[in-house]
Amino acid sequence: MDEVKAKDWEESFRGQAIDGWVIESLIDHGKSAAVFKAASAEDGRLAAVKIFDDELIQRYGDEAQVQRIERELSLRGKSHRNMVEILAGGFHDQSKNHYIVMEYLDGPSLSKCLAEVPEANIPSLIEQLVSACEFIESHGFVHRDIKPANIVLLDNMSRLILLDFGVLRPIGEAGLTDVDGQRLFVGTLQYSSPEFLLRAEDDDEHGWHALSIYQVGAVLHDLIMRRPIFEDFVNPYAALVNAVQYEIPNIASETAPSYLVDACRMALVKDADTRIELVSWDAFRPPVGTSIANDARQRISKRLLLAEAQVEAVVEQGPAVAELLETVIDGIKIELRRIRQANASIIPPLSVTRGPKHAPVLNIMIDATPGFGLVNELWLEVTVTIVDVESQAVRLEASAVTATAQTTQPTSVTIFKGPYSSGAVSDRLEAAIIVALDQAQGGTLGQIDLGGVGNE
Repeated sequence: MDEVKAKDWEESFRGQAIDGWVIESLIDHGKSAAVFKAASAEDGRLAAVKIFDDELIQRYGDEAQVQRIERELSLRGKSHRNMVEILAGGFHDQSKNHYIVMEYLDGPSLSKCLAEVPEANIPSLIEQLVSACEFIESHGFVHRDIKPANIVLLDNMSRLILLDFGVLRPIGEAGLTDVDGQRLFVGTLQYSSPEFLLRAEDDDEHGWHALSIYQVGAVLHDLIMRRPIFEDFVNPYAALVNAVQYEIPNIASETAPSYLVDACRMALVKDADTRIELVSWDAFRPPVGTSIANDARQRISKRLLLAEAQVEAVVEQGPAVAELLETVIDGIKIELRRIRQANASIIPPLSVTRGPKHAPVLNIMIDATPGFGLVNELWLEVTVTIVDVESQAVRLEASAVTATAQTTQPTSVTIFKGPYSSGAVSDRLEAAIIVALDQAQGGTLGQIDLGGVGNE
């Protein structure tokens, strides 16, 4: 339903009583319905009335729409502090529209206030969302459309309410949206797991649990990163489809609890079976009851599994790959010269050499330069990987060591991943050089920590 139709409905429904609730004003609208603020004709109590778009009936038939509403109405009497309460529903004879009546929630949707949510509230909000998901699962249902737009925040953004059960599904029951034997996509692409996007999910408890885990992870991503997941890939549509299947979201924070960052990364693993092996609902809660050593051991084991799960397919070598690689390598050399010239007062002279046999590696050496406060030689290594030729997506990994650690195998950090552009790559290279130089000047011996520069 578009905004024009929603506004027209606001004018035509205002003042009408639906099941004893008098329509007052439009709250919001989505692709399938408009939601209105209403007051009880009996005692003035407020409610939200969701009126379904009549075009849905034309598309799927009246029987299918009734069944969808009955699914939502099956939640009546199954109250949970973090779920919207379903009050009533049915068919409005006068307007010939189906409707659902819910409790009125006087708060913003999470999608509209991501930047304002206090960081200290994030752990509790995620626990509340998990609690609602566990409750839904305990009654044999799956929500299928968990996303910030379907979450309302109350009590100064300290309380979370999950709403919109329009694509609620009993686990193991044939889908209402299946037409002529086809498993059609439902929900929201941006917040759907890869297997659900392709409708290749396992129709059992574990399969739907894997979807819910992923969608909670996507909401957590938005809270940690303060931006919608795959925001840079929304248009064109094909780019978003590709991102959901192959792009690994960046989740990094200096202030969010490490257990939440880990849970978020694991929840967004592409493979459903690996996902539920790595993360359970308890992963979204603060760890309790085990020793520090055991906690650390479990985190390390799961991170190793996560790293293994995120290994990308090896790109076949060919003329297009080789051509793009040479373009990126040449561009990096140019940017390194520009970076040094622009920062001549703080960065000593540096030399750049290529790895043997045209390897995708650049070696950057900065000689010991007392005038710049550098006592030991500093080496940086930058490795270029072509991720996707068509989109010119590349990954740059960097490591750095001082002269005392020439025999040490340094740890590489991904400093850039995305479509290649000289400006974006230059910013990450400059940050890596300055961070490495700062640590070397400060007396760091051996491996340099570039973790703060990484974008993964």
